[in-house]
Amino acid sequence: MILPRDKEFAGIAILIAAAIVVSGLLGFYVESLTITPGSTTTVTSSTQSNVVNLDVVPDYGGSGYDAFVLAANLNGAVPTPGSNTTAPGTNDNNITVSSGTLVTFVLTSIDTAVLQNFSGLVATPFTVYNDTASGVISSQYKVGQSVTTMQMGHTFTISKLGVNVPIPPDTIVSFGLTFSTPGVYMYNCLTPCGPGMGIAGYMNGYIIVK
Repeated sequence: MILPRDKEFAGIAILIAAAIVVSGLLGFYVESLTITPGSTTTVTSSTQSNVVNLDVVPDYGGSGYDAFVLAANLNGAVPTPGSNTTAPGTNDNNITVSSGTLVTFVLTSIDTAVLQNFSGLVATPFTVYNDTASGVISSQYKVGQSVTTMQMGHTFTISKLGVNVPIPPDTIVSFGLTFSTPGVYMYNCLTPCGPGMGIAGYMNGYIIVK
């Protein structure tokens, strides 16, 4: 879902370029969570990571059909809001990772809609990057930190593992996870964001841990 603004999608190219830089830098260091189903999460650090670049594209399959789209599936094109009126077909946004390996997620949202506010304690450490007139500014959120009314357009949620990361509009959000147990884990958006919510290939996808 997307809302109009003064200049249409100003800074999107800069944001995408920043995502590339961020994903490169995060290959050197990222704070992360090691997660095991049914156990307590623990904060860990690492010097290496695998990076998953995932875009949040508004109206990807027509009005209201927002989607998580793997950046690799866009063939290097800068993501833009969809203008079609019917679904573009299957969007394979499933992710395959290895167990016991730190995976850095870099989520680039070009959605400008503010749909809810996030309030509560941070369970998964994450960093938000905002493109400003002074450059890209990062804000880090630590485990246990209290957050009050953070504007967001979507979430990246793995309910089975207790992961729930807010995605503010028009930002890059990064965080690290280490999956300790092989299996298939659904990720989705919990923020009401239109008919694409709850549909596989749109605001639903699966992480296959081998």
